[in-house]
Amino acid sequence: MGWHSPGAVLAVDGRISYAGSVSGLNATIVPPDVREIDAGNAVIVPGFVDAHSHPLYAGNREPDFSAGVRGQKAPLGMLYTVRETRRALESQSGRQAFWQTARARMHTMLRHGTTTLEVKTGYALHKDGEVQLLDLIQTHRQDPDVPALIATVLGAHALPPEYVSEEVFVEYLIGHLLPVAKAHGAVYADAFCEPGFFAPDLTRRYLEAARACGLRLRCHCDEMAYGGAARMAADLGVDAIDHANCITSQDVAAIAERGIIAVACPATIAYLNLPQRAPVRALLDAGASVALASDYNPGTSPCFNLQTVAYLGRSLFGLSAAEALYGVTRAAARSLRADAGQIAAGASADFVVLQIESPQEFGWQFGGNLAQLVVHAGRIYE
Repeated sequence: MGWHSPGAVLAVDGRISYAGSVSGLNATIVPPDVREIDAGNAVIVPGFVDAHSHPLYAGNREPDFSAGVRGQKAPLGMLYTVRETRRALESQSGRQAFWQTARARMHTMLRHGTTTLEVKTGYALHKDGEVQLLDLIQTHRQDPDVPALIATVLGAHALPPEYVSEEVFVEYLIGHLLPVAKAHGAVYADAFCEPGFFAPDLTRRYLEAARACGLRLRCHCDEMAYGGAARMAADLGVDAIDHANCITSQDVAAIAERGIIAVACPATIAYLNLPQRAPVRALLDAGASVALASDYNPGTSPCFNLQTVAYLGRSLFGLSAAEALYGVTRAAARSLRADAGQIAAGASADFVVLQIESPQEFGWQFGGNLAQLVVHAGRIYE
């Protein structure tokens, strides 16, 4: 439909049965009990898909933020989050409180338009805790008050304090966590392949073992510094290469040639004031698809809102409104092999009514919530 033509979406039993012009809807049989909503001059877009998030954590990392704005070293760091998350998972009451806190975060994401959310583990870093996190995702993945959840096991996130080498820890993950991850709902495996964390050869071993256990693959690559991570991940044929702030022109060509989705995280770049940005325009010019994700986490990107991420995608990467919208819908869904991020007959009834007058405004205004209402699996959130 044209930008200035009245359109309509009909959802029945949680799925879209019609999307098109109002005149076309008049020729469609509409169930008598369907609620009719007049969105006025608003713009209806697909439900947003966030392809990279870490909302399952305990502990407050605000002191790290305060230190950062003063130019000081973070006093807590990721291992503080690991300690607090482990502590929260020790008891049934602790796990219940942990989930309620995480649920509130994800509900906020939903109210801002995110209807599908990739959720990583990675803050327990031992088998029992990582499995508990996977079980939480599996149990609540279709809850009505959070986005649809897609689980990623991020065992190789950081070196836990009880291990002295990444090599020994990865062997532990390969032998104990990865073989059971799929049975507990994991769809993907991920690793933080970065200088100072997990080297490319070690990450490859972890990811190959994950694939042998039936998991699909995605990878944090070259976020803070170049370490050859993207080259390794492209050769391995992952579904998504995330961050990619420091990749080379050869990496860009490999990502495009292999049809891998690049998942850029502009809120992380802005939060950390990183000197290098993912070469998004070069990726697009090479024919690659680029998704935009929140990277929601307590230490480097406490951003709930993909509307803000779209703004940052436009301002930091020079994206058009259409490119930004594609980045938080279809490109993100493709990176997850998910049937989401589109308004089409037969698709899940996930869409957002935005208080903007034209699609060209998407990613322009920011700092609030332009979602007039959100429809997720046919349920309306106003």
